[in-house]
Amino acid sequence: MAENIFEKAKETALGAVSSVSEKVISFKDNYIGDEQNEITEDLKDATTSKLKEIIDNVNDSLDLIKKSGYEFKGLGVALGLTPSISLSFSYVKDVSEDERIKIMESAEGKKTVKIVLKLLFKAGDFYKTIKLGNYVLDTVNISLGLSLGMSLTMKKKT
Repeated sequence: MAENIFEKAKETALGAVSSVSEKVISFKDNYIGDEQNEITEDLKDATTSKLKEIIDNVNDSLDLIKKSGYEFKGLGVALGLTPSISLSFSYVKDVSEDERIKIMESAEGKKTVKIVLKLLFKAGDFYKTIKLGNYVLDTVNISLGLSLGMSLTMKKKT
């Protein structure tokens, strides 16, 4: 009897992991690819002034980021052969599709900010699709570089 319960629990856990894995792969293929091409061109031959320009654009757009449902936590810069910028955001709230459209319109002409906003919206959408029981979206980390990346951290509801 106990072995049967253990086997069912194990199958359920494996099914959940498989489902989340499939959604992660789908997310990467369907969402990050578009933005990757845009940011790669900006950072391919990035100089210190280009990195500063990107950071300034993000800094000047903190109000837009806050309106998008996220709070800016901080940034990091990696100055290697290929430079990259890491941005960290706390999830605060979901915003409606109408609000998203207005926010994106307000970001017109700010390519990097538009990419960041798109990724933040997509992070929230991804979180809603995976529904991890008693866990909520906590932090979104975005890496802007030749290899665009994003990680989501969940925390247990309090």
